[in-house]
Amino acid sequence: MKILYVITQGEQGGAQLYVKTLAEAARGQNWAVDIAIGEDSNNWLSQEIKALGGEFWPLKHLKRPISPINDLITIFELANLYQKIKPDIIHLNSSKAGILGSLAFLVAKLNWKFPASPNRGEEIARFGSNESRRGNWKLFYTAHGWVFNEPMPQYKKWLYRTLEKVTAGIKDKIICVSDYDCRIAIENKIAKAEKLIVIHNGINLANAYFLDKESTRHELLQKNLTEQNQIVIGTIANFYPTKGLEYLISAVGISVNDYRLPITAIIIGEGGLRPQLEKQIKDSGLQKNIILTGSIKNASRYLKSFDIAVMSSVKEGFPYFLLEAMSAGLPIISTNVGGIPEIISDNKTGYLVEPQNPSALAEKIKLLADRPELRQKFGETGLTKVKNEFSQEKMIKKTFAVYSE
Repeated sequence: MKILYVITQGEQGGAQLYVKTLAEAARGQNWAVDIAIGEDSNNWLSQEIKALGGEFWPLKHLKRPISPINDLITIFELANLYQKIKPDIIHLNSSKAGILGSLAFLVAKLNWKFPASPNRGEEIARFGSNESRRGNWKLFYTAHGWVFNEPMPQYKKWLYRTLEKVTAGIKDKIICVSDYDCRIAIENKIAKAEKLIVIHNGINLANAYFLDKESTRHELLQKNLTEQNQIVIGTIANFYPTKGLEYLISAVGISVNDYRLPITAIIIGEGGLRPQLEKQIKDSGLQKNIILTGSIKNASRYLKSFDIAVMSSVKEGFPYFLLEAMSAGLPIISTNVGGIPEIISDNKTGYLVEPQNPSALAEKIKLLADRPELRQKFGETGLTKVKNEFSQEKMIKKTFAVYSE
């Protein structure tokens, strides 16, 4: 079987880890794996796929922001790619790739004529004639949290919601990573219930590898600890508006200035919001309390350096960061958005707070900072839950069952 995965961006993140995990499992089944990635072609996911022996196809016109000209070109690029490699399964990931990839699927199935390739004869010899496999392709889509739930102008929310509805009819199945996203899809009439299936993300605890606390703290904190009893909180996140990092920074300010807590926060990640976040940290006088490490490959290895894992997102799907933090035995404080309540049981495996509320975040930070026995309890119950409920094996088995249908 030949599978083509399509995703908008290849930088290290939850959706990219999801694609890598499925691609690796597919290769383990001796299936052929191709991947098409937009934006920068030299990225984490492209390197991972090449290492697996998969074929990589850059889509230079596929961009995360709305761009009518680039979006139209991407539709035809993808349609050409579908006709060229003729995959049995096309699996789209992220909203932009999901919408444009579906329209490209329709164009390709209608057999529109495209400019002939100079190597057309070689392509036919390699992949077979158009007639050999036309009509057998299946189109699947994983919604890693609906984009219209992100903070954006109302007209953009309406546009994305409309495009999701229109293109849902082209897809054979839509995978939702949480019960929440499935419910949102039904409430917004994106698709009928029979087209939707919930498959939670999962991780492989057998392969979980964490560096020891002492060495990771020395590396990440850059000798920034000012007290022996310093509490280290941390998160791993790309610097996107959806991650709500400005609220985490404000919560650290409250913890330090109002509660007088010996807090150091580590934020592992990178992105376009770095200048704004750096300015907020400087204006708040928190340079000694917050460290922006930049992007770190396989950042989850450093989780043991945290005493408390914090997620301040305003929109999420089913974040791998929380699963990884639980597998590291960390207590968690997170915003109550998306599928997170399906991962974190409030006051049992961690604390849930409402989004965009730094005061609530700071209050829970203080509770856990003052109670090491509660940190240990939350860490233990979280580890048990991730072992029992969110295995990578279960995620792969359910996803491949969808392919088989």
